[in-house]
Amino acid sequence: MTKKEYVEKMANLIVNRVRFHAPIVYDDNIDFEILEIIGIDPSLPVFKYEKSLDNVMTNAFLMAQKEVEFNLITTQQPICKKSKINMLKNFVYIKEEELGYGLLASINALNINYKSGIEFNKEIEEDYIKVNDEIVNLNYQNYFLHKKASSEGIVYEIKEFLLNGKNFIVNFTNLREEKCIASFEINVVLPRGYYHFKRENNAVKITSLTSGETAYFNFISKNAKFSFSTISGLESSTHACINMRVNVSLNGKGQKRFYFNYGENKYCFSSPHDIDEFFEISQKKMNEIFDIKVLSRDKSFDEEFNRSLPQKIWLSWLKMSTDEENENKYIKLKNSIAKKTGDAWQINEDFKGLKQLQIYGNSGYRRVFIVEGNQRYILSGKTKFFNFTTVTNEIFQKNNEIYLSFGS
Repeated sequence: MTKKEYVEKMANLIVNRVRFHAPIVYDDNIDFEILEIIGIDPSLPVFKYEKSLDNVMTNAFLMAQKEVEFNLITTQQPICKKSKINMLKNFVYIKEEELGYGLLASINALNINYKSGIEFNKEIEEDYIKVNDEIVNLNYQNYFLHKKASSEGIVYEIKEFLLNGKNFIVNFTNLREEKCIASFEINVVLPRGYYHFKRENNAVKITSLTSGETAYFNFISKNAKFSFSTISGLESSTHACINMRVNVSLNGKGQKRFYFNYGENKYCFSSPHDIDEFFEISQKKMNEIFDIKVLSRDKSFDEEFNRSLPQKIWLSWLKMSTDEENENKYIKLKNSIAKKTGDAWQINEDFKGLKQLQIYGNSGYRRVFIVEGNQRYILSGKTKFFNFTTVTNEIFQKNNEIYLSFGS
């Protein structure tokens, strides 16, 4: 191996450390203020090199810094030229004996250059749910994912929905007379970054080391086991996740229900009534967002507006992202059909081919039938409002189904 090949190999190893390894934080009392004082940027990875920097390794670090950004910290006197050391970015040399306990603990806590397996699997996992080690593919329904199936004599039902984060309801029913155990695994991929994970009773506290923002994975299970890296072979990685595995013990003909949440708040439900009520609230919130349904003479338009666009937008939210293109498209189409002002809806009489509109309110969807006629009116029950085409809650309170004519 030539010197050039060796430098390239070492640079590649350094780059992989920065790209794939997250710090293993044993203590959450990190003094970010003192780190900044000595020149360490806490928004970047901390790479602690515990040998003297020679020409070869300095060249390797310089090559690595062309691809990735990181802090380079050494406690040994460099043995290469000062001019070359000055070319390094975010470099800090500080003698071991000059490191106070707090500073040393903070650097060690954030260090990504720890001992780990040389070989690791770079295949990055996605969100998934497994029952008895088999991946369960959930099907989209209106504003939630769902699956009901059986496995090894157990019927399971899973719902995933959005409200204050991602929520999961999991039901198990043992069809057999004898006791059995079912395995359940859930994997929630986190945004790329550096995290500190801390178990707090029935929650895992997730802290971003760069932004300081916190989130929680809430659960109720006595024997839950966790891991936090999506890359096989790494104890901690920048491709972070919450992976929870539980063995569910079921008596003969027995049933068990579980609820999990990943979001900004620390809470969990154990009461079946509270779980179901929370799910219903989530559906109500989604219906309030996508609050009109259309029936027109253009079936392709109806399919896009009623189902396709809301599904794409909702699935994007489920991935903790936004689909601005489709969100803007949905709003534009919605405004072309009807506009809401206060508690009243003004339906666009120039929208061609409109046959029926469903508008969501507190009591569910209310229907507006567009009818042909020589006069402009709204018919609610037996009452006609002539020369009036604005649909108000007061009109709907008289009748959940009204007829609207824009006249000839």
